[in-house]
Amino acid sequence: MKYDFVKLNEIIELSNGGHILYVYEDTESYVNNAVSYIVSGLEQEHHLLVVDNRELLLLINQKLENILPEEKLAMVHYTDNFDFYKMHGNFDVENIVNHFKQILEPFFKKGISIRTWAHVDWTEQDNIASVLKEFEDRADYCVKDTGLVSVCAYHAHTLTVPLQMNLMRSHEYFMTDKELTRSCLYRNTKKTVIFPSLSVQTKMQSEMDLYKQKLDFVHVVSHEVRNPLTVIKAYCSIMLDQSLNSNEENLSKIKEIRDYVDVIDNEMNHIIHTEQMLSNDLLWKKELVEPLPVIRDVIEFMTIKARTQNLELQHTLDLQGDEKMYTNKIGLKLILSNLLSNAIKYSYEQSIVTLSVVAAHDKIVIKVKDHGIGMTEEQTRTLFKKYGKFNLHKSGLGIGLYMVKELIDHFEGFIRIDSQLGAGTEAIVELPLKQ
Repeated sequence: MKYDFVKLNEIIELSNGGHILYVYEDTESYVNNAVSYIVSGLEQEHHLLVVDNRELLLLINQKLENILPEEKLAMVHYTDNFDFYKMHGNFDVENIVNHFKQILEPFFKKGISIRTWAHVDWTEQDNIASVLKEFEDRADYCVKDTGLVSVCAYHAHTLTVPLQMNLMRSHEYFMTDKELTRSCLYRNTKKTVIFPSLSVQTKMQSEMDLYKQKLDFVHVVSHEVRNPLTVIKAYCSIMLDQSLNSNEENLSKIKEIRDYVDVIDNEMNHIIHTEQMLSNDLLWKKELVEPLPVIRDVIEFMTIKARTQNLELQHTLDLQGDEKMYTNKIGLKLILSNLLSNAIKYSYEQSIVTLSVVAAHDKIVIKVKDHGIGMTEEQTRTLFKKYGKFNLHKSGLGIGLYMVKELIDHFEGFIRIDSQLGAGTEAIVELPLKQ
């Protein structure tokens, strides 16, 4: 069955099917990616044809048996790749393609949607590079013609660099153990967008689900609260405008009421903004971003937050403005806003929070420093654990820095937290710049 659009999973939608070249190095990552691919296909009621060697088929099946009911397991069809690719001696393209069509034909005749995962293997033969190129060209035509989603997996040590380059020309998408991207060598390729690999996406999604549920609840409640807050703030402003000759103590109390309204409103804004970011599938995509405008937006918001809590946010930006990095605006905002929010939250009143952003060689270095309550060495070690909230007297869900660490790792960066109890905390983040 051919579709104009096919969902690879909840994050990625492919047009006219999708031909994916997967070059793997680690067996565990390979099995996890295969399982994620199979499960996402089953969620869309697709059958799966899995062509692999007996050892890997066993590992894949064992994992699936632990997470899938019997009716779903019956939709996964296994074929030994030794028989599939070597049934005619040498790697014979015509025979393999015809055999492949014969396997799929009953599904197509019954109108059953199917996607494939094939671990490509072959016997030693002199012309294997040209044969594989011909085979994958034929396979790509079949994928586009039928609207299939198909993964062709190769172990990295079996491919020379020229062969891998050739294979990337016949696969619209290229995947490694950690990432999935459009192939830069495939015909008609538009701008490159990089995703985490299938298994990494599955892990990220499951880790975020509970947090998103909590934020959804807060988001709903906030809508009920913000309208009366807006009215209170408006009345405060009117009273201040009309009470120029009133008692100074009364004016001070009105200003305090307005400040507290600002604090609550800013907190809810931050929660809503975070919830919107987590609900957006673009959070994990990588694309070319200019960091300076994103950083300025966050500084503007956090300066207001600091002022309402009787703090001062000082910043230094040593950027030319033309720097670029492979990240995304949503993720970068989430990293910076969480670091600054924590610094403000755990600072003493009337103290200063400092932000420094410097472009140095091939990276951007972000430093957020406060002079607040600080942490012990033990607290610092558990800082990036999910729900690793150590101060029960402060608001929050204890998951912000966990997400920050996940995003920084995904963007191939580095984070270090230096802290001393009673003397404050400094967060140092390094993210790579595009050269």
